[in-house]
Amino acid sequence: MSSTGRINFFFAGILLFFHLLSIPTVAFAQQVTLKVLKDSYAPGEKISILVTNPTDENIFTVAASARPGMALTNIEKKAAVGWDALPLRCRQPSCDVDYVMPEPEQIKPGKSVAFSWEPKILSDNKYVRPEPGIYRLTIMYQVRKAGRARAWNWTTVRSNTFTLE
Repeated sequence: MSSTGRINFFFAGILLFFHLLSIPTVAFAQQVTLKVLKDSYAPGEKISILVTNPTDENIFTVAASARPGMALTNIEKKAAVGWDALPLRCRQPSCDVDYVMPEPEQIKPGKSVAFSWEPKILSDNKYVRPEPGIYRLTIMYQVRKAGRARAWNWTTVRSNTFTLE
């Protein structure tokens, strides 16, 4: 190969290298997790829950507040097809129970918040233990970017499944 051919080949290799560098790569974003710490819970046993923020941003959730159980937005029971959402608390004006939702609190990057919750659902305007079955929980959290609070979106995260005996 002549010296001109070697130079052209060398520059073609450099161009290919820089072209490959410019191709966007897929980044696998880490997600906030909601983990139920045991696979099965006996009647009367509280559920141990861990919310973890592996992201690089602060998140805000009621799960980090003084009343973390209020962060639970749903308990879902496995059905023959899909999942059935069961009511965790009454909604105004259908009941006379008044509760105040705490303000969301911060979970810093790389940190977790643990809490326990006694499984109760609303049935006929009373709180009762859910019947035995396979369940999962949901909470919501926010990443608060600069700007108005109305622009902060809520994101839902589901737990792993667990059994209520």
